[in-house]
Amino acid sequence: MKTKYFFLSLFIIILSALNLKADRIFIQVNDSIILESEYKEKLSLIESSSVFNKEAADSLKKNLTQILIDSKILQILADKDSIKVDSLLLLKEVDRRIEELKKNFNDTIEFYDYLSKNGINIENLKNNYFQQAVTLYLKRQILNKRMIRTSVNENELKDFYEQNKDSFYIQPSVDLYYISIIIQPDSIKMMDLLQKFESIILELKNGKDFSNLSKTYSEDKYAKKGGAVGFKKFTELSMELANFLYQNRRSDTILFTQSREGLHIIKIIESNDDSINYKQILLKLPITRDDSLNAYDRISLIRKDILNKKITFEDAAKKYSNDQWTKDRGGFVGRITFEMVSENIREVLEKLKEGEVSPVVKGDFGYELFMVKNLSGGKISPYEDVRELIASVLESKKVEEEIKKIIDKEKEKSFIKIYSE
Repeated sequence: MKTKYFFLSLFIIILSALNLKADRIFIQVNDSIILESEYKEKLSLIESSSVFNKEAADSLKKNLTQILIDSKILQILADKDSIKVDSLLLLKEVDRRIEELKKNFNDTIEFYDYLSKNGINIENLKNNYFQQAVTLYLKRQILNKRMIRTSVNENELKDFYEQNKDSFYIQPSVDLYYISIIIQPDSIKMMDLLQKFESIILELKNGKDFSNLSKTYSEDKYAKKGGAVGFKKFTELSMELANFLYQNRRSDTILFTQSREGLHIIKIIESNDDSINYKQILLKLPITRDDSLNAYDRISLIRKDILNKKITFEDAAKKYSNDQWTKDRGGFVGRITFEMVSENIREVLEKLKEGEVSPVVKGDFGYELFMVKNLSGGKISPYEDVRELIASVLESKKVEEEIKKIIDKEKEKSFIKIYSE
């Protein structure tokens, strides 16, 4: 057997030495091979994914070679046991997981928007789920062939629950509503700012260099660099600027918009689904103390009218809010957990009862009101609610432990060679 693999290995080395356009062989496991492109594709997926934190991603990259070898050994074991995969059954499981995932979003549009912003393709996601389902199916069938039990009893489940009770704490979650009144300059100063803005646009149309104009006019920290902001995650930007840039990320023309920071003239350099590289000229809004007081008085009057039941919170948001992305939905931000918001906002939300209007809150660009509905969570899940989850976790752990023993034993009998890393 070893002689057979020696000659196969020699043949592979000869092929690799030739300057062929064929993909390089990276790992050999008995008669099976893993191509270098397969390794690099998996590595790229780990590096580009927003699912893993840095520690988890680094661990996966470090162990990727062994993960691929174990996967190949698993397939060899499945072939030896004549295990056949029921693809239709597993595809139904994939569809079920996708539908469960969608339940975390308000609607299908929000679901696909989330995938897009995080660089996740729905077909790639389905394929990933399918591969996970196949792997789990093979593992369970291999164990069944060897009559190895992985079920857990009631005592194990209850012990795990008691020892890990704090991990079953459900963060408070609410439907969050919001009204924003941005501090705006008076009309005369705003007209002056718009005239300056239009004159810069005219200079650009007359062929003036964007970077030089940014150094001359821009009022942000990027002016010294010719307006070069560099790559920014969409999540790092204000909501309105992030939405605008995401919608126009493929544009090759000069763009104009207004955010809470001021008036922007933007030139996109490069973009992908979760970040963007751009230059900008920013003219900040000329805000004074009187402008701030006017905004505060305005939102205080709105709050008073809501409390006196002259107008509902939702109708007030539609009529008065300066947040363009929520006002048409009556100020509805979405379903959130308290840990998703900043500490100062969390402190406000934690004190609110359902349907109660918050005090006026000072924000980064103005003043805000909040209201919450449909409060849930804020407690430890009872055992009955998480029993099935615990069973799944413990059974999966047992499956992995038993499969590792079988794979390690099979490795001892296998020819394994790594050609380059």
